[in-house]
Amino acid sequence: MMERNKTADIPQPPQKTIWRFVWVIVFAIAFAWVEGSVVVYLRDIYFEGQFRFPVVKELVDGTFVADALTRIEFVREIATILMLLAVGCVAGKNPLQRFCYFMISFGVWDIFYYVWLWVMVGWPDSLMTWDLLFFVPLPWVGPVITPILIASAMIVAGSIIIYQNEKQRLLSLPWYDWVVEGMCGLLLIIAFCWDWKNIMRLPQSVPGNGIPNPFAWWMYLPVFVFSVAYFAFRLKRILSAGRG
Repeated sequence: MMERNKTADIPQPPQKTIWRFVWVIVFAIAFAWVEGSVVVYLRDIYFEGQFRFPVVKELVDGTFVADALTRIEFVREIATILMLLAVGCVAGKNPLQRFCYFMISFGVWDIFYYVWLWVMVGWPDSLMTWDLLFFVPLPWVGPVITPILIASAMIVAGSIIIYQNEKQRLLSLPWYDWVVEGMCGLLLIIAFCWDWKNIMRLPQSVPGNGIPNPFAWWMYLPVFVFSVAYFAFRLKRILSAGRG
């Protein structure tokens, strides 16, 4: 029994970690094609064959009427996140790795979602093309470059943490680091949803034409830069101090 416990404590060979990493990426790339295909179908239903604003919607007596397909779309978006989270839970060996594999799968999926859309229909035209990112609980809108930057940071951060965790040099992160990065994530979501009344064309919104206003770069850029800088600074401090 003692020998079995000692064997269980020996880190797995690097090859196993590499293959887990590879298969997570393969899943994310393949899932991105599925997601892109669904969006192409939705484009014909809601956007009359085009990716453009304003979003097609129905107003009855000044109230937005969500049809059955819209409700299904809400659930589909939530299910998409749960699937990526499930992949992370299966791939990771501990809670920290599970979350990092989720970040990696989400980041790769998000980037290749745009890659595959460009392959399928030649969209987006550029990295500054506006996109409707999510619709839960409010419409998230921004230039394509904005989610790609976040996705890239998630891939890099998740990969670094998994590498350090496998080397037994980083076994956990202090709670306050999670709070700081979580608040940054919340502010980034707010930046995407800042113009939601206009996007949904609510009667009381101004101008309310559904055409995106200038993106909230004043919020997005400082928060994004700070979150990346904070991660790099704290990771260096933790590794230098030998914490885990």
